[in-house]
Amino acid sequence: MHTQRLVLRHGQLSDVPFILSLLNQPSFYRYIADKGIYTEQQAEQYIQQTFIDGHQQQGFGPYIVANKHGAAMGMVGLFQRDALAVPDLGFAFLEQYTQRGFAYEAAAKLLSVYQDKFNQIAAIADAENTASHGLLKKLGFGHIGKAVLNNDGTALVVFIRDSTN
Repeated sequence: MHTQRLVLRHGQLSDVPFILSLLNQPSFYRYIADKGIYTEQQAEQYIQQTFIDGHQQQGFGPYIVANKHGAAMGMVGLFQRDALAVPDLGFAFLEQYTQRGFAYEAAAKLLSVYQDKFNQIAAIADAENTASHGLLKKLGFGHIGKAVLNNDGTALVVFIRDSTN
C-alpha cells in the first residue's frame, strides 16, 4: 500500500533492529507499554507473532510504515484485542517522525483499505496522549469513554469509528 510519501508493507524478520528501536523508545513506554522486547530473538518472535501470524490468521494486522526510500519510520495496523469486540487501530512512530503528519497519512490509508470489511473500528489511547486523541478525531473516531484493558489497571480512552455513517 502506497501513499504520496509512504509505503505500508508487511513486517519481515529483517525488521528486528527497527522493532527494537521503536518498542524501546521512551514515548512507546509512556503511551503504549513496555512489551518486554529487549533482544533480537524476542523481536523476531514479536514480528512473527504480531506481523506475520496476525495477517495469516485474522486477515489483518500491523504494517511497517516506510518512507519512499524504504527506511522504516513506524507501524500502523489493526489489532484484535480480547477486551474489544471490533478491531483496534494502533500506530507508533520513531520519535523523529512524529508531529509531521506521517501517522495520519498511514492510518488514513489503512482505514481506506479496511473500511468495507468492518462496520466499526476501535482505537484506544493513553489518557495523557492528547496528540493521539487529536489524530483519532481527525480520522473520524469519536470518543466513547474509558476502559481498563491492560493488567496495570490504567484507564485508557476508547474511540470508535463507524463506517456506516
